[in-house]
Amino acid sequence: MKFKKSLMLAAAATLVFTAACSSKPAPAPSSSPNASEGSSSAAPEETKKPEEKYKITGATYIFGNPPPKDGRGQQMLNEKFNVDYFAEKIPNENFVEKITAMVAGGNMPDQIAFRNTNMDLFNRWANQKAFLPLNDFIEEFDYLKEIPDELWLPFTIDGKIYGIPTWAPVESQSFFVRKDWLDNLSLPVPTSYEELKEVAIAFTKNDPDKNNKNDTYGLAMGQDINPTFSMGPYWQHDTWYHQDAEGNYIPGLISEGRKDLIQFFNDLYKEKAITNDFAVVNWADTNNEFYSGKAGVFLIAPRGMSQDYMKALLEINTGAEFVVLEPFKAPDGSQGFTAGTGFAKMLAINAKLADNPDKVRKMLEIHGFSRQYYQPSKNSSDNKDFDWFYGNEGVGYKLDENKVRVALNDPAAGTEPFLYFLDNTNWITANDDPEYPNAYAVPQLKEATQQLVDINKKFKLYYPPHVGIISPAEREVGAELQQFLMNEQTKMITGNRPISDWDTVVKEYMDRGGSKIIAEYNAEIKARGYTERIWK
Repeated sequence: MKFKKSLMLAAAATLVFTAACSSKPAPAPSSSPNASEGSSSAAPEETKKPEEKYKITGATYIFGNPPPKDGRGQQMLNEKFNVDYFAEKIPNENFVEKITAMVAGGNMPDQIAFRNTNMDLFNRWANQKAFLPLNDFIEEFDYLKEIPDELWLPFTIDGKIYGIPTWAPVESQSFFVRKDWLDNLSLPVPTSYEELKEVAIAFTKNDPDKNNKNDTYGLAMGQDINPTFSMGPYWQHDTWYHQDAEGNYIPGLISEGRKDLIQFFNDLYKEKAITNDFAVVNWADTNNEFYSGKAGVFLIAPRGMSQDYMKALLEINTGAEFVVLEPFKAPDGSQGFTAGTGFAKMLAINAKLADNPDKVRKMLEIHGFSRQYYQPSKNSSDNKDFDWFYGNEGVGYKLDENKVRVALNDPAAGTEPFLYFLDNTNWITANDDPEYPNAYAVPQLKEATQQLVDINKKFKLYYPPHVGIISPAEREVGAELQQFLMNEQTKMITGNRPISDWDTVVKEYMDRGGSKIIAEYNAEIKARGYTERIWK
């Protein structure tokens, strides 16, 4: 892919135009107060000139209550960076309404941090040139240069980057299998759908927990065919991996890979090897199917797993063990999982700051500081940035015996500076250890999570081209069409509609607006400069 090259060409073109119209922008402020000392060309008054104190405004969403406007943490932030900085934290349920009113009224703050679910709003305003292009600034700041090319794609329009992603895991989820059941039945760990089918049927018919009861089965699944049991992007319903005859990327829900997966589920349904009433089972009850010891295969994610669920299972089956499945090799030869989006929200800067690049640099300096990663197992008040960020040991936090930071105050006290930054999510690079397993105390969950981490390191991840695109047709009929496909595919699994009707269902999807959605997505994909599939 030539994405980075195209961005650099766009940046170069911008620089040529700027050079023709104005003087060269000032260099980024140095972190050293004595950076200019020793320069024979600097006048004494220039050396001693105090840094301008900028007023910086911002807005973002918050779950729960915001900290007080003038708390201790706010004062510490302004003093450290010599700014008058305030980021309004708007309750999430009111965020879109309030930020839209701000922008419509001409009161857009200097910077806005959006949720990834607000991508349509971000795209609309970026297309209206409400945000500042950031290409040139990216080259000035190391923390921005660390962001991989593929994570800039969702924020790129005509070669210009309008948003900065906030970290979220790219590591993929997978599925774990009851290893003790495999061992009891002398079965190998499945490496293909055919082998997984054999395992699921054996878990249903061969008493894998050896309790002399017919009370177990294979895959725990709930309504809307969730989890998907996609063992790679080839089969994944929400990943635009497949292409049509014209080379356009198409949604996974209508792909040949999805059709194969629906046939797989149909085969298992006939054998009672998936949750029998899955079409009406909610997510909580789907979890219960696995964690009550009934089913033998279920979802595992890099973070956010429930220790309480796992403890409940271990009380029922004290000898339970787990093995995490590696991605299956697809018919096209690919093998790997789909990457997570890599961002949970994004920061955009007001286009009106184009004539004040030094203020933008100060904002980016503060933003970069707020994203520093502090490896949990190495937490220490000896790290001055860590200690300051979280309000000083003994005042804002304490460290327990495992070096886990424990807050000493409610956020409403406003004690810690991190509460006041627009973005306070640590950015974890590919070279950092996020220590996902250390989030858990249950040994079996720690070990399974480590397996998943190792698998993500072993295989490349697919970065889909559609992330961040919201087409007008998608907004209008996308949810309705997705539910239509889910309903018809559920009927195919249960045998209430033949899988031979697949092409008929796809045609109805296309005729009802799907073809327009595909056309709009692919226009944006091409505009981003995305050409061939990205595996990293």
